Amino acid sequence: MPSVIITGADRGLGFALCKEYLSRGWTVFGGKFLDDYNLLEQERKKNPSLHIVPLNVGDAASIAKARDLVAEQTDSLDMIISNAALMGEVKCSIDDLPMDLNTPWNSFRVNALGPTLMVENFLPLTDKGKMKRLCFISSEVSCILLMKYRVGSNYPYPMSKSSMNMGVRLMHNLLYPQGYSFRLYHPGWMKRQMTDGTLSEWAMLDPADTAAHCAEYFETPLGDEQRLVLYDYRSHEWPF
Repeated sequence: MPSVIITGADRGLGFALCKEYLSRGWTVFGGKFLDDYNLLEQERKKNPSLHIVPLNVGDAASIAKARDLVAEQTDSLDMIISNAALMGEVKCSIDDLPMDLNTPWNSFRVNALGPTLMVENFLPLTDKGKMKRLCFISSEVSCILLMKYRVGSNYPYPMSKSSMNMGVRLMHNLLYPQGYSFRLYHPGWMKRQMTDGTLSEWAMLDPADTAAHCAEYFETPLGDEQRLVLYDYRSHEWPF
């Protein structure tokens, strides 16, 4: 049975990916961060192949502890899905002076450095996995070439996601020759999931629909694994 750890699995795409991979017969380790959500706990009652792992990807000690907890359940992992991200309003922009240079650091710690720390800590398990696939949820706003001016746009989220892309590029340079394959994915504008599991109306996509497309792309081997591309929910390739 293949296995995967998914960060930011409390709600939305992360939770939908947990359910999608469970339906595909995988063992799933769901990273839990939000205390006010219990969707993972409800799903666990229905499916013992789901293991809930407390995980704050912005904290190195939390990542190390999560690795140890996963290692107690399995000696290998086939896939890491780095989904957790800090997306909230963080005011730091040249059109909203004065800029507070302290405010972006949480975004960079979670969005840019967290995925790298996840890979570093879980390499002993993924090294033993059959698939060796590292997957990262990115965003359209990470694409420098296509970034356009938007009123009220703040710097931390786009900059941190662009930094994550660069981190993935550097990891690809190192780990692809060691048998690893990589996925970068832009999931589109998804409806927000509430604590009771319902979805907001203020967005385009159902996370479950995106998760089905995303999981298929993550799981399916490509003929050109040596290329690192940013792929989206419509099966389009993006420059980044």
